[in-house]
Amino acid sequence: MPDYKYKTSIVIGHRPDGRPIRKYIQDNSKMRFDAKVRQVRALTERGGAPGKTTVEEWAWQWFRSYKAPRVGASQRINYETHIRLRIAPTLGALPIADVKPFQVQQLLNEARTDDGKPLGAGTAAQLRYIVRAIFEQAEINGLIVASPCRNLEMPVTRKKERRSLTHEEEDIVRKVAEYHYAGPWVLLMLDCGLRRGETVPIGWQDVKSGLLQISKSVEYKSDCNQPTLKDTKTAAGVRFVPLPDELAAMLDKKSRYFFHRKDGRMLTATGLRRMWASFHRACDRAAGAEIYRNKIITHAFDPAITPHYLRHTYCSNLRRQGVDLKTAQYLMGHSDIATTANIYSHVTEDDIRKMQEAKDAAD
Repeated sequence: MPDYKYKTSIVIGHRPDGRPIRKYIQDNSKMRFDAKVRQVRALTERGGAPGKTTVEEWAWQWFRSYKAPRVGASQRINYETHIRLRIAPTLGALPIADVKPFQVQQLLNEARTDDGKPLGAGTAAQLRYIVRAIFEQAEINGLIVASPCRNLEMPVTRKKERRSLTHEEEDIVRKVAEYHYAGPWVLLMLDCGLRRGETVPIGWQDVKSGLLQISKSVEYKSDCNQPTLKDTKTAAGVRFVPLPDELAAMLDKKSRYFFHRKDGRMLTATGLRRMWASFHRACDRAAGAEIYRNKIITHAFDPAITPHYLRHTYCSNLRRQGVDLKTAQYLMGHSDIATTANIYSHVTEDDIRKMQEAKDAAD
């Protein structure tokens, strides 16, 4: 028998004659050894016993069998995140047959984001769907008598803020775009409404008579930094959008892609993150952020702003330009016109002020 570097035994029960039942744990990897010890201790502390199918074991089996082969990379990441960060730490060590409804409800109530905030409505609904599906398939497969997920109540959730840039923020973005290396990339989202993934595989060959043809996107898998080419988010995502002459003049016409690595290949996930972080920092400095030893102490540009705000602003600007809702839906690549209408219905303080200024000028 091999001589393992790390060994221990844990009492997991007793025989009728009182003698202890021991679970022996051994491994040459300290990390794997500690993980095994934690799992067995967590099981015994909750009344379980090694050898029974746990929630975590079945959750991953369910994912591999029923979801991973049928969903895209971004959806796989969502499923993996829910299992790894929310389901496994809370219910994972319990034998699946012993889980009670109140424990599942408690999981939903206490689920949080990475930074400790309550889940958004969409994320909470997705977590409830995943938990239900895991236990329903466990019931179908004979692991449990009945699912404990009936009549689950949705917890109070925070509404995810989606907004356009204010006029002041948009002015700062446009000024920084004039000199920052990521400027053309940012303007492609701000002035053409591209999704972040749609900016990666696009190049000059997609420009047709002053229009930009959007027909592909990329996604980044959880275990890979490299982009994977895919179709647009929906069939409606295939579209032509006007390309401003000023922006066209800024784009790389010689390479296969407008934005690329030094070897000409598509940008990695890390490359995109760094490009946005650099541009956002430049906007913060331009807005007057307080800096000490090259570190921003007090932000002057909203830290919550992401590339999606640029696309949202594009849609709002279409409304301000008088573009009708159906055309805006096409330009945004929305499959549901209600999504476009929701953005069109956002009236900001800036809009009210502009209206008043126009009224005062007319008087």
